[in-house]
Amino acid sequence: MARLLRRIILAAGAMTIAAFHAHAALADEVVLENGNVITGTVTKLENGSVTVSTSFSDPVVIQASKIVKITTDAPVEVHLIGGEVMKGSLSTPEPGRVMLAPADGRGAVAISWDRVESVNPPATKVKWTGNVSIGASAQSGNTDRTSVSVGGEAAKRSEIDRATFRLLYNYAEEAGELTARNVHGALKYDYFFTKRFYGYVGVEMSSDKFKDIRFRNVVGPGVGYQIWEDKVKSLLVELGAAYFSEDLYVGTDDSWATARAAASLKWKFSDSLAFSDNLALFNRFDDPADYQLRNEAAISTALSAAWAMKLSNIIEYDSEPSANVESTDTYWILALQYLF
Repeated sequence: MARLLRRIILAAGAMTIAAFHAHAALADEVVLENGNVITGTVTKLENGSVTVSTSFSDPVVIQASKIVKITTDAPVEVHLIGGEVMKGSLSTPEPGRVMLAPADGRGAVAISWDRVESVNPPATKVKWTGNVSIGASAQSGNTDRTSVSVGGEAAKRSEIDRATFRLLYNYAEEAGELTARNVHGALKYDYFFTKRFYGYVGVEMSSDKFKDIRFRNVVGPGVGYQIWEDKVKSLLVELGAAYFSEDLYVGTDDSWATARAAASLKWKFSDSLAFSDNLALFNRFDDPADYQLRNEAAISTALSAAWAMKLSNIIEYDSEPSANVESTDTYWILALQYLF
């Protein structure tokens, strides 16, 4: 009986040791330039640091520049600087290069380390961000004037696409007579082919009684390039074509094909001060002298985490306006803004 018990204990011990070695063999391995070896699971490589989860401590964060070799047992997700994403088990056959094992019907791929942006980056939670603003004024006595401005913008961004929406409505009357009533809205969807280059389809709609525009509609596709995009600044440029149509109150309705060029800049100078500018230019294909331009610049200062004051300047120019209509309109709007 004692002999049988010893055999059971020895067998259990052997199985435990084998399981331990099997687990160690299956673990990812990181070798540092000082010779130290860390085993565990490579959970991410981002911003020049590698994070390794282990069973014996909290996750270990290592400077990527101190690593001479990485080997992963399970497939990882490698994001390249150009925006391409590849999956496969990772190894480093030589300094400065990584090798992805064959996967998904492709052979092994060797990649230079300087092309790798991240490995297993944390999933980004996609949500809508934006703001709603309202400005109003009322004056009575020698001058009887009322004005209201309501606007909003929102954006939803993921790693591969982006949707944006903007709307602005202005109304004013003086001495009981209507002096301003216009609305402008824009909706655009971008799909990123690489980290910076994307295609888009967009639509812009507007109406302005005092510019003889009952309804103006501009819709079409194009391409864009995201020059900057981080927490401080954002800059993009776009070029495309569009179908432009106008339903006028008095003038003759018309429609035509147009080129579209646009740019958008956002810059956060500090936690309390930010600037933005959106420019769009439409140039008629069959009459280059006929073009429309809209530029909307704004500066905002934070009042709290969710509230800000926003001062906007909008310039609209039409090279060939309807009869008795000025070619240039300029608006100044001071509004209270709610951020979400």
